Amino acid sequence: MLGNRRRLRLAVIGALVAVVALPSYAAYADDPTPPPPASVTDVKRSLEQLQAEAAAIQADFAKTTIAYTNALKAVQTTEAAAKKAEQYAASKKSVSDVERRKLGLVTAQAYQLGIPTVIGTESMLWSLAPIAENLQEIADRQAAIRQLGSTQVSQYQTATAAQNAAGTAADDAAKKRAAADQAAQTARTLGLEVKSKAAEASVAMQGQMADLAGASQLSSQLQNSRNAAAFAKWQAYLTDLAATKVIPPAAGTLRNPGKLPAGLKPYVAAGHNVPGAASVVSGGRTVRVLSAETIRAVNQAFSLLGKPYGVGATGPDKFGCLGAARVAWQPYAKLPNLISKVYPNYQKVPTASIQPGDLLLIGNRSIGLFHIGVALDGNEMIAADEAKGSVTVTNVPDNLYAALRPTLGQPTKPQRPPASTTQAYQFRCGNTSTSYDVGTGAWTWPIAEGQYEIGTPFGQAGPLWASGFHTGQDFVAPVGTTVRAVTAGTLRIEHPAWAGNLVRIDHGNGLETLYAHLSTITVADGAHVVAGQQIGAVGIEGNTTGPHLHFEVRLGGDAVNPMPFLATGSTSTGWGGYSNGMIPADKLCGISGGSGHMLRCDAAAAYQQLASAYKSQFGKTLCITDSYRSYSSQVDLYARKPSLAALPGTSNHGWGVAVDLCGGIDHFGTAQYQWMLSHAPVFGWVHPSWANQGGGREEPWHWEFGKPANA
Repeated sequence: MLGNRRRLRLAVIGALVAVVALPSYAAYADDPTPPPPASVTDVKRSLEQLQAEAAAIQADFAKTTIAYTNALKAVQTTEAAAKKAEQYAASKKSVSDVERRKLGLVTAQAYQLGIPTVIGTESMLWSLAPIAENLQEIADRQAAIRQLGSTQVSQYQTATAAQNAAGTAADDAAKKRAAADQAAQTARTLGLEVKSKAAEASVAMQGQMADLAGASQLSSQLQNSRNAAAFAKWQAYLTDLAATKVIPPAAGTLRNPGKLPAGLKPYVAAGHNVPGAASVVSGGRTVRVLSAETIRAVNQAFSLLGKPYGVGATGPDKFGCLGAARVAWQPYAKLPNLISKVYPNYQKVPTASIQPGDLLLIGNRSIGLFHIGVALDGNEMIAADEAKGSVTVTNVPDNLYAALRPTLGQPTKPQRPPASTTQAYQFRCGNTSTSYDVGTGAWTWPIAEGQYEIGTPFGQAGPLWASGFHTGQDFVAPVGTTVRAVTAGTLRIEHPAWAGNLVRIDHGNGLETLYAHLSTITVADGAHVVAGQQIGAVGIEGNTTGPHLHFEVRLGGDAVNPMPFLATGSTSTGWGGYSNGMIPADKLCGISGGSGHMLRCDAAAAYQQLASAYKSQFGKTLCITDSYRSYSSQVDLYARKPSLAALPGTSNHGWGVAVDLCGGIDHFGTAQYQWMLSHAPVFGWVHPSWANQGGGREEPWHWEFGKPANA
């Protein structure tokens, strides 16, 4: 029975598809992606759960390493203060000794000359003590008389003042030495805790690695199921439309809701008539009518699902960010080669009335537009997704900038896109940059030290959150506790139901921070704030079980673990749904001559090209010592070299986009190093500024994969 109904539905849809002439649709419909078997969907540790668990482990380890790092800084500070105080005390002791010796000479000379002393017997003995063995030095009567130009009392006062100053300095030096010793002991204790936490984290991550391959396969199957489910919804719509006997009209006839063809009524969304669509009543139900061009575009978008992602690709085998949208809307609309150039050419529509087929432009004013998708119903879109490596059905992200409707033609008013920055490239097509430096190297924490307790960590899974996991870091504190901006930016006030009172600060370059559940907000909407400035106070507004601050960091609209930012001023974010250092081997690519070294596949391809050019120049194979580094190995390295290694979970080695090289490149100024500086960027490999000579962390051997010069 089900099979007969399914065949009937497909037959009706087939007739409708013939109207819009899309041969590829039938192939997709006849062979839909099967849902994953129950044994797969019942797996409790999905890729998303593993990612959340990994983030929670990393957050816990980050808390320990933050304390250890602060302790190491305290050791440096207190040790420097102690040494400075000891040097000062030594100089004061030296001055005191000199002044006391001068007093002794004056006293001895006065005694030899028979001049009465006025400083008392005890003080006289004190003054003579430093020269007791050198009284014979006072032999020249005339010199003694000249020496007595200064009175005994004056010299006595000078000597005692110097003695007191030396004593004060000695006491201060002793206190600072005790503080330095205490700081060193604290650091040793925390160092042991770091080693213990490192061992725990390493074991936990190794346990996750065993589940990773299966979870990766599950993630792919779930994505296929989502693609199929979205297509089934679209099929259902086409079936309903076919049942009305309405042939999808041309786009031009639907532009004006007030001048629709006979039998069609305006389609209403969010209380307004929708231009470019219409409606018809059939069997007591209102059915939306989309244009033939729109239906064709959506059908073509569905035909691309599962096709591999490729930077800048436009098919037929790979599709880049703009490529999928361009192919979907051909031949009706010819999209330009940059997303920012798409925006001025087609009419913008309200986000509340988005319809299937609309072009969804993702981005913001601080970095420009960097992602584009073809809209579906249910807050979904079809887009070429670099993070997932293919064209997929995915949620419309929070940072939707605008929706365009190609069937409405040119905009009625000029539409100017936000200026694009170099940071926009790092957020292309649903991916975020693999590393991000906030510039200052340090942040002010959102609540002052000693006024909070660490609450629910980022990444904790559970049904309490709509996303399935906790997207921020909670700081438990009493209502009214001051909440501060972590760094400078422009503030926006919002009142979503889940947060009650929310402050969102745009720091530029795609970076935002969010502060939720506030009891009060002490700054005006649109204000520019600086690091450490009070923006509000802790509260219990919105969905919360107790007073706390929910703090988020977002890059390109994606929530990332805030703890590395607070610890180091920078962080790393993911690609392909994996956590740093938790990427299965089948998602990485090896490099020839690399002795088992692995990189992200685009980085590996670029490395191979670089290696070939290097060999042509020097006649030798490019020497490599390190590439992809698992989280466990990052933890191990940090436990051994905390002052040198990156905080685990933040290293670009953990994303497979960093290498350590040798063979001369590992020394500044060599011919090999200079050649790399000149030629490596052409292949996308750069030497980061923090590793430059004189930068504090000099690492000539460290190179990272970024934007190729010819991209």
